[in-house]
Amino acid sequence: MICSSCGSSIETFNRFCPKCGAPVHFQTPPPAGPSGYQPTYNPPPQQMYSGPGGAAPPPRKSSCGKIVLILGSILVLLLGAVGAAIYFGYGALEKKLKSSEAYTVAVQALKENPEVQDKMGEIQETGFPLGAYTQNDQGSGDAAFVMSVKGAKASGQYQVEMKRSGGVWRIVTGKVRLASGETIDVGDRPGVADEIEDANLNTNADDVIGDQKAGVVDGGILNSKALTLPKPPYPPIARQVKASGTVVVQVLIDENGNVIQARPISGHPLLQAAATAAARNAKFAPRKVGGKAVKVRGLINYNFVAE
Repeated sequence: MICSSCGSSIETFNRFCPKCGAPVHFQTPPPAGPSGYQPTYNPPPQQMYSGPGGAAPPPRKSSCGKIVLILGSILVLLLGAVGAAIYFGYGALEKKLKSSEAYTVAVQALKENPEVQDKMGEIQETGFPLGAYTQNDQGSGDAAFVMSVKGAKASGQYQVEMKRSGGVWRIVTGKVRLASGETIDVGDRPGVADEIEDANLNTNADDVIGDQKAGVVDGGILNSKALTLPKPPYPPIARQVKASGTVVVQVLIDENGNVIQARPISGHPLLQAAATAAARNAKFAPRKVGGKAVKVRGLINYNFVAE
């Protein structure tokens, strides 16, 4: 056989020219037959391969695009995971702060402040409390919060610093700055320490005479002297933070044995309202001095045990 490309002689079993490497595309002149007819050999088409003088293979697609796509997908998943972690972590932190006893006392003081009620209306919403609190088993602790507050009439920012002593949280400073720029002071009711001191009345004769002249005598601790002494309910908000301890309520009893005044002078802030309401419903026997009914001032103690 003769290569149609370079004219070299090729054995019949070769598929490529050993000299130029071209595939066999030629006619093989077999020996002429008796009739002089020379058949034409047309081999089947062969797959083209690269080689000397052959056609180049088709270009391969680059894998860079797939790598970029995979890396992009991984990055999106990572960002989604980080975002979810931040979101749920934020929610858990907010729940922890808002369930703390310090936060509860601070918000309670805000809602009960008369000036806040007058200028902001009912507090409808409080934002995320930026800050922190610490407390220990010895009854002490510190806390500081800054949060947005929204009332029915106005909105503002509430900033409060607190201290815990004897297991009771007290507001050191509390201020609400309204959107208008006005500031409202929020804090514990002033003069609590003085009231406690004044309420520790002596029972000696001189003090009784002095009170008797004013028409009021000292009754001391009145729990055992009550005809009826309703037990205060455990407030749900106090149960949530496990508030406990003794609340002391100072009362004034009229000549008929009815409580006409009651005010808390010590105890956990979340328990004082329930104790005061119970004290107002107490009933006593009329107190007489020299055959004349008189008013009595004294103390009622309510002990709350965490449930």
